Amino acid sequence: MIVTDSTAYFSAGLAEQLGVRIVPLHVKLGDWEFDEPDAEPREFYQRLRESETKPTTSQPAPGEFLRAYTAAADAGADRILCITCSAGLSGTHQSATVAAGMSPVPVDVVDSGTMSGGLLLTVSTVARAVADGSSYDEALALTRSMAGKVWSTWSSDTTALLEAGGRLADDVPDGVAILGLEGEMRVLGSARSVEESVRLQADTILRSAATTPTRVAVGHGDVPQLADALEAALAGKPGILGVDRYVVGPVVGAHAGPGNFGASYLVA
Repeated sequence: MIVTDSTAYFSAGLAEQLGVRIVPLHVKLGDWEFDEPDAEPREFYQRLRESETKPTTSQPAPGEFLRAYTAAADAGADRILCITCSAGLSGTHQSATVAAGMSPVPVDVVDSGTMSGGLLLTVSTVARAVADGSSYDEALALTRSMAGKVWSTWSSDTTALLEAGGRLADDVPDGVAILGLEGEMRVLGSARSVEESVRLQADTILRSAATTPTRVAVGHGDVPQLADALEAALAGKPGILGVDRYVVGPVVGAHAGPGNFGASYLVA
């Protein structure tokens, strides 16, 4: 049984299909408080664009992970693999680890070193391997081998990337910022236009894919046309084994800001 957190951003029904249990993170925007999976991203981004209040996010409590572990055990799991978003960006991993010490069955908690599309790519890869017959130990080894090796690029449809959440705001250059999550968040550069940002993100991923073939997860908050353009720049190119799509939910959107789009990929 696999457990992960809600920043994996599975499309509707896919987590259940793959046997993955989701533990929600929490969001507050003004007087609107909710568990991440309970909010429609379109409504969140509309409110975010209109709001003068910065959103805040919080990790699940250990008890929320414990409920997921207990439910998995009650369903017949004798070992649980919990894959969390980056411990460097969220306290979610710590909550999952605390809960593992109280679980009725053994739990291996692995820090993916990524989140959003990167976490989706990691968890879905492992879950599909299990569905194809991999043993628990093989799934655990695969998860650990991918940890810290799924990188992401992302940008925005405006020059005000991250104003809503504030992360890295002091480091964002003029123009359309291009950011990366490569174990830690950093600024990759800037573009003169959104179109150039699409091209530069694609170039970054294709350079890596030339030596390390990979599936790619392409996502967006509320700008599907930009995700479409990025997918078109990647699909069918050498080293790209396939493209999965997802919508960036409120927790990551609270920090990435409205109009965010980007992609995640496996590196050597």
